[in-house]
Amino acid sequence: MKIIFLFFYNFFENFFHLVRIKKFIKKNIHLTNPTIFDIGAHKGKLSKMFHEVYEDSSIYCFEPNIFLHKYIEKVSQNIKIYDYAAGDQSEEKEFSLNNIDLTSSLSTLNKKSFFLKIKNFIIDASPANSKKKIKVITLDKFCKDKDIKEIDFLKVDVEGYELMVLKGAKEMIRNVKYIMIEIQKNNMYQEYSKEKIEDFLQKNNFRLIKKFNFPFMFFQDCLYEKL
Repeated sequence: MKIIFLFFYNFFENFFHLVRIKKFIKKNIHLTNPTIFDIGAHKGKLSKMFHEVYEDSSIYCFEPNIFLHKYIEKVSQNIKIYDYAAGDQSEEKEFSLNNIDLTSSLSTLNKKSFFLKIKNFIIDASPANSKKKIKVITLDKFCKDKDIKEIDFLKVDVEGYELMVLKGAKEMIRNVKYIMIEIQKNNMYQEYSKEKIEDFLQKNNFRLIKKFNFPFMFFQDCLYEKL
């Protein structure tokens, strides 16, 4: 069941979902020498797409699972990869390497979630025995340390920890042009609140311009633009 699911998931992601995102961004978002942050880069599929659309871009990837870095490195030598996470404060925190890397997260799984039970039945998204301490840094501190003045495109997909990433960019959020963030339509993670994410973005003058639904997975990638 797990192998079949992952096959169809990857097939749909590569040949439909990412194609739709790329087509929309290429047609509607014209950036020159953009600075792009890929928070929760996983295997770098979105970074690859960004690199193809904006060849002159500077891309910063955050991916605490170092076993996935080999995939990101294949995208481009110009991509900078960091083995830590973004959050609401700079600290060390325990990172759960779940049985399937798509669900590994700083967030705590909600064991009462009906969606989690379904996901466990299909792909075994339960916590693995492997946990490690990782470095967590706020985007404000990271950008200050690297002397980065603005972020043209911020992509966030961190399995329920999205709001913490945004809260760690209280200063930089003023200088972000576009945000693409994964919005969960389920209660799989204890700390997760779809409404709080949407409220944060609205209060910081972002408007929703496009939703990219991922069928049968109860989540969508939402693209926001700074007003």
